[in-house]
Amino acid sequence: MNHLPPDEVVRTPEGLDLRFRVATASERLLAFGTDAVILGLLMLGVAFVCLYTVGLAGMVLWCFLLRHGYFVLSEIRGNGRTIGKRLQRLRVVRADGGPLTAEVLLARNLTREIELFLPLQLLAEPEILVGDHGFAVRVVAFVWVLALLFFPLTNRQRLRIGDLLAGTRVVYAPPAKLATDLAAIRRPASARAAPTQAAVGQAADEFAFATTHLQVYGERELAVLEDVLRKSRLPGGADTVAAVAASIQNRIGWTAPVPATAAHRFLQAFYAAQRRQLEQQLLLGRRKTRKSATPRTGGAPAPERGVHPDGE
Repeated sequence: MNHLPPDEVVRTPEGLDLRFRVATASERLLAFGTDAVILGLLMLGVAFVCLYTVGLAGMVLWCFLLRHGYFVLSEIRGNGRTIGKRLQRLRVVRADGGPLTAEVLLARNLTREIELFLPLQLLAEPEILVGDHGFAVRVVAFVWVLALLFFPLTNRQRLRIGDLLAGTRVVYAPPAKLATDLAAIRRPASARAAPTQAAVGQAADEFAFATTHLQVYGERELAVLEDVLRKSRLPGGADTVAAVAASIQNRIGWTAPVPATAAHRFLQAFYAAQRRQLEQQLLLGRRKTRKSATPRTGGAPAPERGVHPDGE
């Protein structure tokens, strides 16, 4: 019997469907346990320093800021990953495919105070919650505490209340690796041994992209494009290829006409050029993980088909 949560399909603003496996309860618990240990050590250090500097009130304030700032800052800087999530290969994504903004991550993490930290404190010190109240009040209070703690187990997507409010999901997303260049032209061994004029013409680049065309997208979009090319022969793949090719042409400001029959070749050429661009930039110490915030509205005109930017 399969106990894994269902896949989460996230549609990007470009209209592409990305499929993720929802993180299991055990994966999320292990990730949070790792973060809790790290956070606990940090809070001990902060508490020790504050007791000798700003006093008890300052210690409470700094511990509160650290308790929430650790998760928010980690997920902002780590693209949805804390140290614990990184070790478990988990990450936070927007359910609508949009970018993770500071506002979204704040809304997601501030609710942890009432759905996790407060219930844990009340379980550790129940007299704070129940006091001198009667049996019925105590039962209701403990049911409320347990409901907050175990809420992720009540839905198949393992959502916290913070995930519901912020519209986020925690998914399994191993680090993306650039696979074999799908756009590389492979010819039969006979053609490589004795290339004919026709074979050479077929291997020549049909599309050439200027540097301005390759400054829009990053590694994440390259991985999505690779997935589109891999699935191009599946049912509906041709329509996806055509839609993605049109979206890329509009985004990068490509003005040369591309026939519908050449959409797949356009994507292959763009994939190869974009991959080379990212790898060259990475060698220079400049890494681009996602597309530019603003779309291109102009720029250098697209070079003619079959003509390289260097004139060769």
